Amino acid sequence: MKQEWKDREHLGKQGKFRVGDLVQLSAYGKSTEQNNNQHFDGEELGLIIKIGGSSIYGGDIRKYPLVVQWINIPNTNVAVRFFFRELKLKRT
Repeated sequence: MKQEWKDREHLGKQGKFRVGDLVQLSAYGKSTEQNNNQHFDGEELGLIIKIGGSSIYGGDIRKYPLVVQWINIPNTNVAVRFFFRELKLKRT
């Protein structure tokens, strides 16, 4: 018997990430130059708020499809668009 919820599994998902997941920068994400910032060391928590979508957050939608809202970070030139390899899921 087919389960209904599995039919919607691909909606709002990029790789292993979904909208609403808590994330941190991965080792690869910390090593890239574009993610370096004096107010941001990569240990902060973020929430995925959008996958793909419009370009209002800047960056290339196809290259960086994940949009992250960082928690307790001042908006001082901190990256918000990421490739799935630059993030890791935060287990809670």
